[in-house]
Amino acid sequence: MRKKSIRDMNYFERVRYSLSSKMFHTILLFSLVISAAAVAFGFFLYSGAVRTQYAMIANNIARTASAIYRYEECMHFASDVLDIYGSLDEATIARKDEESYHDLFHHLETEEYLDVRSIVKQIHDRNDAYAVYLAAYDRKNDRLVYIIDSEVEDELSFPGYWDDVTAQETRNYFAESKPGLFGTDVPHVTEKTEKYGYLTTSWEILSFNERYIIMSMADLDMNRVVQNSERFLIYYILFLLILTVLLDLVIVRLVKKTVVQPITEINQAARAYITEKGQGYDHGTHFRDLKIQTGDEIESLALIIADMERDMERYVDHIAEAKAEEERISAELGIAAEIQEGSLPRKFPAFPDRNEFSLYATMHPAKEVGGDFYDFFLIDDDHLALVIADVSGKGIPAALFMMASRITIANTAELGTLDPGEILAKVNTRMTANNPAEMFVSVWLGILEISKGILRAANGGHEYPLVRSGSGRYEIYKDKHGLVLGAMNRTKYKSYEIQLMPGDSLFVYTDGVTEAADPQNVLFGMDRLTDAVNDDPARDPEQLCEHLKKSIDEFAAGAPQADDITMLALRYDGGTAMHEMTVEATIDNIPEVTAFVDSKLEELDCPLKAQTQIDIAIDELMSNIAKFAYRPDTGPATVKVEVEKNPLAVVITFIDNGKPYDPLKTQDPDITLTAEQRTVGGLGIYVVKKTMDAVDYEYRDGHNILRIKKELA
Repeated sequence: MRKKSIRDMNYFERVRYSLSSKMFHTILLFSLVISAAAVAFGFFLYSGAVRTQYAMIANNIARTASAIYRYEECMHFASDVLDIYGSLDEATIARKDEESYHDLFHHLETEEYLDVRSIVKQIHDRNDAYAVYLAAYDRKNDRLVYIIDSEVEDELSFPGYWDDVTAQETRNYFAESKPGLFGTDVPHVTEKTEKYGYLTTSWEILSFNERYIIMSMADLDMNRVVQNSERFLIYYILFLLILTVLLDLVIVRLVKKTVVQPITEINQAARAYITEKGQGYDHGTHFRDLKIQTGDEIESLALIIADMERDMERYVDHIAEAKAEEERISAELGIAAEIQEGSLPRKFPAFPDRNEFSLYATMHPAKEVGGDFYDFFLIDDDHLALVIADVSGKGIPAALFMMASRITIANTAELGTLDPGEILAKVNTRMTANNPAEMFVSVWLGILEISKGILRAANGGHEYPLVRSGSGRYEIYKDKHGLVLGAMNRTKYKSYEIQLMPGDSLFVYTDGVTEAADPQNVLFGMDRLTDAVNDDPARDPEQLCEHLKKSIDEFAAGAPQADDITMLALRYDGGTAMHEMTVEATIDNIPEVTAFVDSKLEELDCPLKAQTQIDIAIDELMSNIAKFAYRPDTGPATVKVEVEKNPLAVVITFIDNGKPYDPLKTQDPDITLTAEQRTVGGLGIYVVKKTMDAVDYEYRDGHNILRIKKELA
């Protein structure tokens, strides 16, 4: 198969791959195939007829011999031969070519036997047969045992001599005669032998029993017939080859004149057209100047191409105008994208002076401009508004409606109303009052009371949010959906509350996240979303959004997306920043850490017993950090306090970047021994494990991280 374009070929290569050459080779190949099939079928008919003719002659000879035989004498000879043959063991029978084996049957060659054999010899000579003989087929051992043979003296098979019989010959002995393609079929075998060449053998069954089938058989020499057949085949092939080549030359010449030459003219006109286009000439009459008058589809093709040439000139003019317009629109879309991008808050951290929460948001439009948007702003010092929305449609209309929706929601929320449901209802009223395009927008609106961690929210036909409590996993929060905004006037929206504790997180998104598709159009879906956010739920908001976008990109594998991908994540750190502290890891600072944790426990009305157990655990764990983490130096230790709900529990995390050390691997002491009998160490961590509900350790990113959990309910 050629590997380069016709433009890169030299003259000889173009001739080789030209249409004329292909037509000649195709017609020649087709003709040769037809000729070969004709030769094969003709030879099949000829050879089949000859084989059938010779088989019928051989069968007639065998039948004639069977009619001339003196039946009683022949059966007597056969019985004598087979009695001796059947009484011999296999070792003796195997010596059939030895004189000793012949001697076992020699006494059977009586005058009567020789008289019958002379009759068989006469039949052989008068019919020009290769051999005529009487034989018995040994069913048990698949052998042909000779009784009387007519062959010449030096090749005479004496009584009792035998030959092996093939499986095909065995089947033929039992086959019934049936009509064939070349006339009545008779029992026969045509084969090539090593000694005699091609022979046709036929037979007539005279008698049979359970072991032997006695048959009159005749062989005809097929060697001369085969030679004549081969000569006929050679002449036939030569004749067809000469005829095929002559016919091909005539056909190719005719095809070249009526097909190839007109196509060549069209090809040359196309080359000239392309050359002039490359040189900047936009108008030409190459195809219109063609004078092809074949009266068939080629002439029709030439006329169609001439019309296309005229249409192409007009199309090029239109393309130039459209390209200029497209460049203008593209520039305007670029400006629109910059305006839309600038309208969304994109500076992070968004509120660097507020340590009660951290948030991050991102939008990736499917087109130059998108219909999704997010927003966040402080209504007052203690209330943070969070918005994520998805406008129906795509492109510029959706972008315009998105800008109007965002401004309307922000203006309504800043009027002082802190009920998200009421805000959405007012926004919906304004949208439905003036919405000639009948567009709509799904909105999730949340207002966080920062000091108390109370998140009040309302859902206008948007996706379910994901909420993470403390150190747990993100779970789907199935809030009540209202109708999308802009669809129906006077729609009511129900607000609900979520109590966020320090360390709790919120993740909201548009349907472009769950409906992101891979090349097989399989959607990303909620299961992959929850798996992605929960493979490390402790990520901060920015890391969470970036990780999820990376997961979507890997899943999509470069497939273009039909919808914008927008996300907003919030982590609530509490009404005060005192949920975490870092001190120098020394024994002297243990009381400060204990006081910090106790202040948090008192806010939760922690039982005295539980608080005492927690204080003991703090003392033990901080002592371990002070003594072993940085020895002989000192270093920082960070203590985090988190609160879990359902059931109420406190989780305290101790973090240092000292030498890796897992205190949980320390073997538990044998408390059945006295203090003097026990080895030093291990008792403190044993008490921690026994008094806390959960204790776990990990070494990650160069930090020892140990957590204890105590349920307070």
